[in-house]
Amino acid sequence: MIRSMSRAPRAGFRVGDRVHHREFGEGLIVEVRERDGFEVLEIAFPDGIRRLTSLYPLETARGQGRARPGAGSQTAATASATEAAPLSGGLAVPARTQFRVAGGSEDLFQTLRTGPYDDPRDFDLRLRIERFALHRGFDRLLSLDLLHDVQKYDHQSQACMNVLRRLRGRALLADEVGLGKTIEAGIILKEYLLRGLVQRALILVPASLVEQWDQELRRKFDLEFAVLKHGTAWWEEPLLLASMDTAKLLRHRDKVAAASFDLVVVDEAHRLKNQKTLAWKFLDRLAPRYILLLTATPVQNDLHELYNLVQLLRPGLLGTYRTFGREFMRRGDKRMPQNTGRLAALLSETMIRTTRASTSIRFPKREVTNVMFDLSDAERELYDNVTKFVRRVLHAHREPRRGAIKLTLLTLQKEMGSSTFAAIPTLSKLMAREGPGLERSEMEALLRQARSIESNAKMEGTAKLLSGSREKFVIFTQFRATLEFLARSLRNLGMKVAVFHGALSLREKEAAIEQFRDRARVLVSTEAGGEGRNLQFCHYLVNYDLPWNPMRIEQRIGRLHRLGQTQDVRVYNFTARNTVEAYVLQIVHEKINMFRTVIGDLDMVLGPYAEAGTFEDEVFRIWAAAKGERDLEREFGKLGTALLVGRKRYEAVEELDRKLLDEVDQNGSA
Repeated sequence: MIRSMSRAPRAGFRVGDRVHHREFGEGLIVEVRERDGFEVLEIAFPDGIRRLTSLYPLETARGQGRARPGAGSQTAATASATEAAPLSGGLAVPARTQFRVAGGSEDLFQTLRTGPYDDPRDFDLRLRIERFALHRGFDRLLSLDLLHDVQKYDHQSQACMNVLRRLRGRALLADEVGLGKTIEAGIILKEYLLRGLVQRALILVPASLVEQWDQELRRKFDLEFAVLKHGTAWWEEPLLLASMDTAKLLRHRDKVAAASFDLVVVDEAHRLKNQKTLAWKFLDRLAPRYILLLTATPVQNDLHELYNLVQLLRPGLLGTYRTFGREFMRRGDKRMPQNTGRLAALLSETMIRTTRASTSIRFPKREVTNVMFDLSDAERELYDNVTKFVRRVLHAHREPRRGAIKLTLLTLQKEMGSSTFAAIPTLSKLMAREGPGLERSEMEALLRQARSIESNAKMEGTAKLLSGSREKFVIFTQFRATLEFLARSLRNLGMKVAVFHGALSLREKEAAIEQFRDRARVLVSTEAGGEGRNLQFCHYLVNYDLPWNPMRIEQRIGRLHRLGQTQDVRVYNFTARNTVEAYVLQIVHEKINMFRTVIGDLDMVLGPYAEAGTFEDEVFRIWAAAKGERDLEREFGKLGTALLVGRKRYEAVEELDRKLLDEVDQNGSA
């Protein structure tokens, strides 16, 4: 219930009125919208802006209940029981969602609300509030001032305003790769939450991007999304993040549909290109009020794929399936349009397309250097001995035990590509699980050998690289033991080093990034730094070891090489000859040219190896099964050829979409 704190009762509320809400406290009305028989109020409370209604009886400052116009015969008694009842359009932002107040404290809010304004900065802030109160509707983006670590671009603001005002929250965001479709979706989402137009939101992404979306939403938008997991009451959460594959499962889809989400965001939406797929039918069933589909390549094989996406947004806009084909598809070529002027006009009602050429943004280059090392004699002997052990154990054990030990052996082989220090904990765990016997004796020998090695060939290369430059460097490794060895070694050389890994608290992570930005020259990070952290102030990156998954490699580089980076990014890939990583490097560098260009859809390039872990599994299978170097060359060659085919297919699709959508953009201002 809201009660007016003004001196005398009025017929209605006005901008500038101070009000009190039992749950949210005191607030300042910044917008009033007249509706049939009631008013919709946007009120700035200490914890953010909330959208409430005057539909129910309110108390004046004197405590006298009075019915608002249109409230009928409802009494104050019934009002108190229903004061939290929502308006049909939604009332308040979900309790889980937190919005920061300028300055970060309620004391500041109270000072701005009541005065006095002794500090000129206080006056400036109050002036901003008063100006803010004059804005009505979607004539400005309220959320822009509440974003963190986000560089603002005109094309993104324009796209968001178009979606909110002209497209009414149902849009296909088809910007070219690298222009920030994710940021646009986040701004639109937060805008609706701020205004109370959305209470429940669902974001559907590929499984490989769930963690990255979660981090970005928290850091940039102050939005805490629950992640759909087994065994949790996720369906009760107002803000839900899930992989499409998990959400559409039989045991989940009914609950997701029953949750009645107001807004649904789908990343990599080209996966919905076929109406016959379970994913398309699942999304169509949700029928949210607002829906955002994100993809840079909405057409991959057939213009009907574009039709199917538009059907989710504006059913019937492009006519029937058959009439669309007759009117807009050239006979004999499913990928080329006709009547582009008419098609452009229709697509402009539901699609936003921004090209790099249409912006003034400079996109930096990637400059890559592959640095090959010869392991020391001791390191080489241990690497070869571990490889022989891994192959022998895998061949000796049959399912089901082979499956149980496979992951541990895979991890051990990856650790050997990083440093001998990384392998020690895994060897110790393996030995602890084994009883007396041949395998235990082998493990003991390997462990003694690993503990006797104190140097690392790649560390010597790192010291040489850093000593020849004064620039900041980010050094990525997959393993904590390698991270600790690197940090210790670099500090012994007199360098200021910050460390970043998953075991740090949120506050410690923030402090590590701040330390790197302001004081330290080197940030040594595990994969945790490859997710959701923007490090554009640095433009030198060392891959001390290489993940076997190309998506992980791209996520690392993407922390530096992204929108907002003002300088070209130098990438140094460290790898030792005759190791798994050397073969992986050859594939991703020579076959798909990953280090030099941004690949917008790695899933398409990876093909059947796109699902989580499958590429790593294939790499490990080839390595473990090989009987010699000739086997390795042949099998890794086949894998590289498959990726090359995927890369060429991706480039063809990208060029097709560019021709089609840019023509639509020019003809229809879509």
